[in-house]
Amino acid sequence: MNDNSYTGREYAFSLQKKNIFVDVILIGNNAAFNKGEEDRCGGGWRPVMQEDLSKNFSMHKFQSLDDKLLTEHLYNAGYSLGIQGGTGILHSQHIDSFSEGIINFHPGDLPSYRGCSAPEYQYSDGKSIISSCHFISEGIDNGDLIEKKKLDVDLVSYFSFRASIYKLTSQFMVEIISRWLAGEQLKRTPQDENEAIYNKYIGDDTIKSLIKNWTTKTLI
Repeated sequence: MNDNSYTGREYAFSLQKKNIFVDVILIGNNAAFNKGEEDRCGGGWRPVMQEDLSKNFSMHKFQSLDDKLLTEHLYNAGYSLGIQGGTGILHSQHIDSFSEGIINFHPGDLPSYRGCSAPEYQYSDGKSIISSCHFISEGIDNGDLIEKKKLDVDLVSYFSFRASIYKLTSQFMVEIISRWLAGEQLKRTPQDENEAIYNKYIGDDTIKSLIKNWTTKTLI
């Protein structure tokens, strides 16, 4: 995860609650992105501080994804499975360092909701908010699917909607990891490229409109 990533910290905290402790790889700095996530949740979601997590997790910090020391660390560590907790674009030299690959939890029903603003697009379409667990590939949200889960999101407001997605996704992540640690093999189902739709950021004006005109509605 990026250093101090909100998503990564939520993941680590959720694992910690289940007494699951992993190596945490920290990349660069994430302050600006954290501010954006905090604003999107209206201040309603602030994960546990990274300093509190470092008591139980082995932290390994690197300057960037291109840091040669990171490449050496991944090569020597012999990791089996990775969890993407908020980083930049990962490439083959990162992915191939994990014998079973790296998994990601995308808040959209793949392959129909690839890219940015997947929760907003699903809500606007009247669709349930789906978290898709998939293996990372060098493409964007196009790796093999493992499992999907409908998230019981909080629809009281846009901010509560967004805040609930992070926590519910973390719970889903813990479910998958717990089963994997118990010996369950992760499934691989290729995505149907004929159904693939890539969405760009929905736009600041649309976000402002959603905040102002938010309505509780049934999602199917």
